Amino acid sequence: MIPHKLPSDIPKFNGNPGEDPSNHVMTFHLWCSSNSLNDDSIRIRLFERTLTGSATKWYIELPRASFDNFTSLATTVLTHFQLPITYETGTKLLTNFKQTTATHISDHIHEWHRCRRMVKTYVLCHILVEWCHRGCG
Repeated sequence: MIPHKLPSDIPKFNGNPGEDPSNHVMTFHLWCSSNSLNDDSIRIRLFERTLTGSATKWYIELPRASFDNFTSLATTVLTHFQLPITYETGTKLLTNFKQTTATHISDHIHEWHRCRRMVKTYVLCHILVEWCHRGCG
């Protein structure tokens, strides 16, 4: 069953320059998971409701029935609205990375790996593991 109203803490996505599509998709995905909404057709219909402005216009112009599952929709959104990739030349991104109490450990590890790919400085593996462990909890 599709909820009639999305909670106010689910952010809307407009597709403005500088707006992070990955943050929007991740927040939506976590909300669905925490509410046991696993049916892709429901996720797709709910996700449509989170789009506003130019993102809605873009979505409406897609061919009908473009998505068989939520993953394909999320990938399309992330590809279309992707932010320019910037790389960190130091290690501050990793040394300051902390898990919040609201973040599940698997999501924290996934995000840590994403940040690690953005750091273009060579760091010994045992130091990376130490930083990751220190950031958990």
